Amino acid sequence: MWVRGEGSWLIDAAGNRALDARAGVGNMMLGYGRSDVVEAMCRQARELPYVCMVRWELPAPVVVELARALTDLAPAGLSRVRFCHTGGAAVESAVLMARAYHRNQGRRQKRVIVGLQDSYHGSPMAAMAASGQRVMHWQFGPMPDGFRHLPEPTDDSAAGFVEGVDALGPERVAAVIVEPVKGRNGQPLPDQYLRAVREYCTRHDILLIFDEAFTGFGRMGEMFAADISGVAPDIMCLAKGITAGYAPLGAVLVTDQIFQAFDTNGTVFAHASTTDGHPVSCAAALAAIRAYTSEDLVANGRALGRLLCDRLSGLLAGAATFGGVRAVGAHVAIDLVDDDGSPLSMLDRRHLETACRRQGLLVHYTPDTVVLMPPLTMTMEEAEFAAQRFAKVVSGLRPVMA
Repeated sequence: MWVRGEGSWLIDAAGNRALDARAGVGNMMLGYGRSDVVEAMCRQARELPYVCMVRWELPAPVVVELARALTDLAPAGLSRVRFCHTGGAAVESAVLMARAYHRNQGRRQKRVIVGLQDSYHGSPMAAMAASGQRVMHWQFGPMPDGFRHLPEPTDDSAAGFVEGVDALGPERVAAVIVEPVKGRNGQPLPDQYLRAVREYCTRHDILLIFDEAFTGFGRMGEMFAADISGVAPDIMCLAKGITAGYAPLGAVLVTDQIFQAFDTNGTVFAHASTTDGHPVSCAAALAAIRAYTSEDLVANGRALGRLLCDRLSGLLAGAATFGGVRAVGAHVAIDLVDDDGSPLSMLDRRHLETACRRQGLLVHYTPDTVVLMPPLTMTMEEAEFAAQRFAKVVSGLRPVMA
């Protein structure tokens, strides 16, 4: 068991140390042992540990302060905030909000949510249905109706997207949900593609949802991945880095136009959970945001990503299993291949992760790639350690033949 954390390091019960180059699961953006975050949580817990946010009652001041801080940072137009408790809950809330928004506008036929194939948006049922991972649908289905999935773009063109939504009937589509940078492999959606999707959605009264539960708060080299392309969504979902992993919290940011469609003529967004907008979590988020901005951690994350990418390119040049490396901010994806050039199997990726752990390094892997995603506070010396240990394991890797 892990029993303690210090900076970028985890320590187990036997005293063994491991560099956490996967930042928990992408959420421990400030590493471990941040006294500023912990003290903010303690102060809030002593002053007011909880207020009910279920029936539109009075919020704690910290909740309002956090909402203002988020809208100050967010892409243009996102001026209203609804808090929840996880990224999956944020996506589920966004889906329900999009459908209710159109219903409140008299467009009851606009119910379909369009996502991309192989996307991942969370584990609640609506978020899982919005995800394009068929194995999840097979394992936990049947999925709720009203969700469709289109192929991911293979180039800058949005022609396939336009053709797909035209075939569905844009008059039936409530929202399109995408990750501006795909979490599975760290590939940004092309700027031209996102701009075309934005224009199409605006023209057809379709809401554009960005799922930034994973990509937000500096992971991809900007405060939000939306800033890479400059495309602003109508709804943005946040989690993970919002509290730097110190407490569970999610948020849904929307435009004032969407906000105004509720709480008028008796229509409300009647969807909430007990811990939504929890004051202690909001205090953690405020402290984390102060650290991101005052310590210039987004820039440090970009520097970490460049160092890891450059060092791994050199250290792994010529390794039999090395297929390439790329960095988007502090997300470094390493493509590993089998003897025949096909992607390394999931079994081999698991063996790689175990071997790295034995070398004192924690890494992440997906069906597409192996990932280093360090805390934004990691030092350059620690990043060098990560590159050296990872290269040592990969250089000695012998794929398991099927």
